[in-house]
Amino acid sequence: MKQIGHMPTHIEWQQCTKHVLLKTGIKMYYMEAGDPEKEPLILIHGFSDSSRIWRSVMEELQDSFHMYAIDLRGFGQSDQPAQYLYTMYQHCEDVVAFMEAMQIESADMIGHSLGSMVAQVIAFAAPEKVRRVVLVSTALRRHETAREVKEFVNSFSNMDWQNAEDKVLQQMMLPSPEKCYDPQFAAGYLMTLRGLSGKSLCAGKLGMMIYDGRNFMQFITAPVMVVWGTEDDIFTEECQTEVHEYLPEARYLSMEGIPHDIPSVAPLELVEAVKNFMSSSR
Repeated sequence: MKQIGHMPTHIEWQQCTKHVLLKTGIKMYYMEAGDPEKEPLILIHGFSDSSRIWRSVMEELQDSFHMYAIDLRGFGQSDQPAQYLYTMYQHCEDVVAFMEAMQIESADMIGHSLGSMVAQVIAFAAPEKVRRVVLVSTALRRHETAREVKEFVNSFSNMDWQNAEDKVLQQMMLPSPEKCYDPQFAAGYLMTLRGLSGKSLCAGKLGMMIYDGRNFMQFITAPVMVVWGTEDDIFTEECQTEVHEYLPEARYLSMEGIPHDIPSVAPLELVEAVKNFMSSSR
């Protein structure tokens, strides 16, 4: 049966997700949508986000793919194991285990921010699982100083995420909600944040901070498209120059005036780019 039709709103999202217990021990939650007769597409969110960030993208791609938007370990509704950090390699093992559980032999992938780093690792370590990959707001590594890391851990680990006021969470994590394409996004994102803990956020962030894709990026064989917003103040133009150095054959698209959170700010432009890339790289 086709699952094309109503896409749950941001407020309805958590009540409409499914879950599966992976062989890695993680109970992973995910949103499934689209046409089961089409090629599978796996969408991987960024830091502090969940599958919810892909809502507008999924709504526009329902006719084109059989989509699975996942919650990585430590984020969304998925398990938050007590670890000092969640490495990109653990995320990779989880996604591959998810594909096996769903009986997906190979898939197209779109990863945003943290999720783009996970997609990088999967494309290198399990190339048979990846047909084409879109890296959105990506980088090969983080560039924080030791002082910045310490400040982050102190502020996030001591934060009472469940009981914090909306204005506090919004100021920290979504200071410009008016830029979001979907007016319900901010309310949904705050719900997502309240389901997290300081420990899981620190584990996720520290896993990003120790990651360095320069060690293997040039060995990725799947077709790659890199999408970046020129107003991205997290993964800056310097980061994109480095990505290009290691992935010279990839297709590159810069979105003028768009910030880091492309899936929530410019989903229609992203969808158009994805469709063009997928149709020209079969």
